[in-house]
Amino acid sequence: MYILGRTQPLDRYAIIECLGVIQRLGFDGVEICLENPDIDPDLLDDDLAARIRERVHALGLAPYSVSYHKDYIFDDEELRRTLAAIRWTRALGSDVFVFAGTRKRTGDADEWARMVRRTRELVRAAEEIGVTLAEEFEPGFIVGCTAELLRLFEAIPSPHLAANLDLGHMFLCDPDPIGAIRQVGARAVHAHVENMRAGVHDHMVPQEGDMVLADYINALAQTGFDGGLALDLYKYDYEQVAPGAIAHLRALIAAAEGTSSTAE
Repeated sequence: MYILGRTQPLDRYAIIECLGVIQRLGFDGVEICLENPDIDPDLLDDDLAARIRERVHALGLAPYSVSYHKDYIFDDEELRRTLAAIRWTRALGSDVFVFAGTRKRTGDADEWARMVRRTRELVRAAEEIGVTLAEEFEPGFIVGCTAELLRLFEAIPSPHLAANLDLGHMFLCDPDPIGAIRQVGARAVHAHVENMRAGVHDHMVPQEGDMVLADYINALAQTGFDGGLALDLYKYDYEQVAPGAIAHLRALIAAAEGTSSTAE
């Protein structure tokens, strides 16, 4: 497993400088968030994409992913921009694209069907260029728990549709989050990591909160997960808290991977 920094909490930096900050903080890799104002999907061009790609490789930031979390389900303009973001993923040098959806409005069958139709459009775009989509569920979203994520996988059976497991969201939304990690299994290609208080959607540093985060990392290791764990924090100074969070996560990963290899 690798620890990734997210560019979104560091959007005060232009993207090329931001990548340097992420490397300096000690992250292994990076999640390039196209919500950052200077790398919006409509602002990207071939030259900027090439400069980002070259900078990532020069800094040794690997693995890395691209993400764009907007309401592609009800907002036609955001559907267009999300499709553009998927198409930029390859140009940026990655093959993993992280996305979510939007909150439930009615919770009825028509809403679910609309979400599936729109997600199929994303999957078709990903299949055309060889990108894997990593769906992230959020509390209160149309896809809002592991059971709904697995239902989506059943509705759209494609190897290009996988999971971004936000561990804190699993803690909040799944009755058995550790069992849910095992259910998703190899369909998890990416993850977000933080801690949470019970019943409160508030992203906290990994070393605080009510989650026994070691259990989640152990479960990921036992499924064979070897992708990126992106540190997903908003309410802190990301630069200030990242070193302590990284050290804590490295210890958990080392223990989990040691346990996993021993079990094998």
